[in-house]
Amino acid sequence: MDGLGLLRVLIESTGLPPESIEMELQKLIMKNGFTAETLTLEQVREMLVDYLQSTLIEAKADAKTSAAAG
Repeated sequence: MDGLGLLRVLIESTGLPPESIEMELQKLIMKNGFTAETLTLEQVREMLVDYLQSTLIEAKADAKTSAAAG
């Protein structure tokens, strides 16, 4: 499967609004220096791991801020 096909499957599999997911994936692809046309499954895994880690770090920071304010 080519990179664009892989992205299509990923976007459809989320069940989320395709436009939002596509924009976020494009940001991640550019941030990591990949290209959508040649994207591999391993590169998708790398991007998603980074994304989830940064999201968790942000969520923990927000939780600490909320707890300190409360």
